[in-house]
Amino acid sequence: MNRLVTVMTSTCPHELVILQGRLESEGIYCVIQDELTAQLTPFVSDAIGGAKLRVREENAERAIQILEEGGYVEEEDFLPSPLELKLYRFFSRVPFLRRIYRR
Repeated sequence: MNRLVTVMTSTCPHELVILQGRLESEGIYCVIQDELTAQLTPFVSDAIGGAKLRVREENAERAIQILEEGGYVEEEDFLPSPLELKLYRFFSRVPFLRRIYRR
């Protein structure tokens, strides 16, 4: 299955283009989602979470390792924020919302 997962986001898509080239040089297929939206309408980019660097699910672990080795991300970048934890705890208690909100 070729499901894509997000390994990095940025409100500056040109940064992701550099990382895309780095990952592709390692043989990892990747795409940048919402790149044009982030370039043309920065205020909308913030609302949608910026541009997203996405890789195939089976390559995600290796892609993250490459990004960590290059100093582009740190392990802490993948930990949920305190707000995300509170939202998860709240939504997990409400059956209807539990189906919608998944970490």
